[in-house]
Amino acid sequence: MVFVNEAWNGTGDIVVYSNYHKYWLDRERKIKNPLFDVFSGKILDLKEGKDSAIRYFYNLLNEEICKGVTICVVPSSNADKKVTGMSMLGEMLAENGRDNKVYYLNREKSIEKLATGGCRDISVHMQSIDTLKDIDITGDIVLLMDDVTTTGNSLYACREILINHGAKHVEMFALGKAI
Repeated sequence: MVFVNEAWNGTGDIVVYSNYHKYWLDRERKIKNPLFDVFSGKILDLKEGKDSAIRYFYNLLNEEICKGVTICVVPSSNADKKVTGMSMLGEMLAENGRDNKVYYLNREKSIEKLATGGCRDISVHMQSIDTLKDIDITGDIVLLMDDVTTTGNSLYACREILINHGAKHVEMFALGKAI
């Protein structure tokens, strides 16, 4: 998994680092998922913005991402939450010769959290995400990052928005695929 210009995925698919197993099988009845593992726990720690998780994922990814790539992050479902563990990771990765446009995509209107039953339709994202007007991505090669993907629709919507605003190429990446 090397994110360099010649070796990008190039298929239009989402590149996923590993599987993500949710903590609860049934939250109301307090039934824990027996498949929940250390990696999934690190993703939850990242979602909480824990520095140890941000550094953990930085160490996994930094050497895999080429210089000169623009880093963008899928925004939180909560329009009021601009800084997330994923955006902090994106900022850290951007410090090493990459273009920091982590906050270019902006959730204008909150949507119901997808992990708790929110609508996963791509149109929900297209109608609630906009871009920052004072940043230009024309011609950029973008690494679009998210923590967990299930259907991929938030990544696909964000890729479409980036392409519509002039990005040359968008590679989609998620730390975990919900299983």
